Amino acid sequence: MSLSKSSIKSQHNLTEPNLTNRCTYEFEDFRLDAGHLMLYRGDRTVELKPKVVETLVALVERAGDVVSNDELMDRLWADSFVEESNLTQNIYLLRKTLGDCSNGKPFIENFSRRGYRFNGEVRSSAGSELLFATHTKTQTVIEETFESKTDQRRRNWMIVALTLAIVFAAAAYVLKDIGPRWLSSEVKNSAVAPFQDFKLKRHSGSGDVENGVVSPDGKFIAFTAKKSAIWLKNTVIDSGVLVLPESETAERHVIAISPQDDYIYFLSSVEDKKSEVLKMPLFGGGVQQKIVEDVWSNLSLSPDGKQLSFVRGNGETGENALIVANTDGTGERTVVTSKEGTWFGTWSQSTAWSPDGSQIACAGGINLEGKSIWVIKLFRVADGEEISLIRSDFGVPWISAIAWLPDGDNLLAISGNQSSEGQIYKHTISSGEWRRVTNDLSDYDYLSVTKDGKTVITTQHENLGNLWILPADRDSSEAKQITFGQNLITDTTGVSWTPDGKIVYATNAGGRWEIWTIGPDGANQKQLTQNCAGNDFCSQPVVSPNGSYIVFQASRSGVSNIWRMDGDGTNATQLTFDDGRYPSITPDGRFVIYTRQISSAKLWQVPIEGGESQQFSKMTSAAAASVSPDGNHIAFGYYDKTAKQPFQTCVSRVGADAPEKCFDNSRSFPRWAPDGKSFYYLDHGYAGIWKQPLDGERVLFLSFVGEHTNNFAFSNDGKTLVVARSKPSQDIVALTDER
Repeated sequence: MSLSKSSIKSQHNLTEPNLTNRCTYEFEDFRLDAGHLMLYRGDRTVELKPKVVETLVALVERAGDVVSNDELMDRLWADSFVEESNLTQNIYLLRKTLGDCSNGKPFIENFSRRGYRFNGEVRSSAGSELLFATHTKTQTVIEETFESKTDQRRRNWMIVALTLAIVFAAAAYVLKDIGPRWLSSEVKNSAVAPFQDFKLKRHSGSGDVENGVVSPDGKFIAFTAKKSAIWLKNTVIDSGVLVLPESETAERHVIAISPQDDYIYFLSSVEDKKSEVLKMPLFGGGVQQKIVEDVWSNLSLSPDGKQLSFVRGNGETGENALIVANTDGTGERTVVTSKEGTWFGTWSQSTAWSPDGSQIACAGGINLEGKSIWVIKLFRVADGEEISLIRSDFGVPWISAIAWLPDGDNLLAISGNQSSEGQIYKHTISSGEWRRVTNDLSDYDYLSVTKDGKTVITTQHENLGNLWILPADRDSSEAKQITFGQNLITDTTGVSWTPDGKIVYATNAGGRWEIWTIGPDGANQKQLTQNCAGNDFCSQPVVSPNGSYIVFQASRSGVSNIWRMDGDGTNATQLTFDDGRYPSITPDGRFVIYTRQISSAKLWQVPIEGGESQQFSKMTSAAAASVSPDGNHIAFGYYDKTAKQPFQTCVSRVGADAPEKCFDNSRSFPRWAPDGKSFYYLDHGYAGIWKQPLDGERVLFLSFVGEHTNNFAFSNDGKTLVVARSKPSQDIVALTDER
């Protein structure tokens, strides 16, 4: 179709901001300043990146109409070549931020394969007539522009290709006399590295997927979903089938699909039993064969499918062992045991086989000059000899997953950084270079690679949440939201109250992990730390009883320590230098209790004014302690591998050598009640807050249906509760190498 005069004009309107962009739009309690790309809710700024706000402007201008993906891509990235996943991410953030209209409809509605529509009733400072005129004019030419978009793109790429051809021809003429030796060397060294460019594709849409693995040939993806049901998807015909039904008792994680596509391996954990590794026929229906038990990490399958590797820990000695076993259940043996001052990663995907099956990569850590540093060690399978040690150079707080690419020279790893909990990195063994692969607001977990190395399967997590305030009488219907936008607030980021009723919390809303403060009405939001006092990220703020100090955990180059700053965020001072985390403050405000994670978790203390650290308790496997209001007892997280539920919250008197009483499976981070007769803690699955009397049965204190409760804190007078809530979503995605 030829481009008419009106269609060309319309095309210009779609790719350039029109005059109405200078006005302000209002819908319900939101105000959108299109000229400055700012969004407000009431009198508060909603923290969104300009490109995200520009996406909202494009939809609001066409309120009531379905705007196609092509139109939005051309409007937002007219002069760039970007993946459509960037648009999807922007829409996701907007839908999370805006929520639903007062009539129950989502502000932004998705129409599969067509586009998106803004459903809000829009008021414009430029006048409703101008807005309606622009809206109507744009609508009449949509069908004309669809086909012309393709023609325009084709023409643009032809122009680019012709221009490049001319440039290359000119360059060849100029360089032809320099000599073929230099030119051939440059060509040889210019091979594109794995996953320099990749395509992202979602393989599930339920939002409740735990993890997934891909078969070596790439034809199948096995994944666990709601209630640990195991599904198998045929990637060729894009269809899935249930192979193992939901379970009320077992927690399952798929491990691998055998090279012959005949078995699925999975890890199963059941109450009162040690975790087990099982295998079953690919399409289910057969006998589940037990292979090994007492597994402390996810497992890795050898390239020939004959052996498994995993880590097993010893809660008493703090040692970890790298184990291999045959997939028929025989031949279990220890390859190597961690030495003093080192450890292997547990409760993560910490092992990976080399493509030739001769080595195993194991993620873990070493204590170096009093600091804990995450590394990847390469061990020879035959005799356990350490062949190489790979140090991270991107300041990792942990390594949660690793995978070895088939070329043998590249490893993939998942780690956190200054703004995200889990991104994918690539390490090239021959050069020692690290490079970040993903760079977005999602968190990734688990890695599974096809035999040709072209496709990586991973789990993409979205867990953006916000703070809510409610009376401490646990009436969840009275909760009011006080933060908005892109916040990630979890059990490990922390939240606390000041004596005058302000809230101090850690979040990555500003693009990196920092500590903020906000009033209980959502006003006076302020960032307290700047660049985390020279560290990579900050978390776990705790306010002293008199409000003069805020103690927090800060990490630099993967090493955590305890810091202190004044209540206004000034005068940041480092208190510990021996690996400190999970701080709390004694009721008299004199000492900071913290966890020192060297060989095994132990509780230490340091004066809040600074000074020498001392061991607070001789107990091992204890962490995240909280001192009772009278200063006589502590509640803390505890791991007991001999117990029915190893993850527990326990209580003991201050100075005791062992727990005196332990309670059910929990996420810990306990908070004492003012009378010291009970404490509150997070549910292990983030389903709510439990109240545990010291002498009695626990009761569910608060929960939000369909949401996670990630953190909480009571005000100093005990009358108000702040809760971090989120609606998590987890799906399987594939990264396909575009080389």
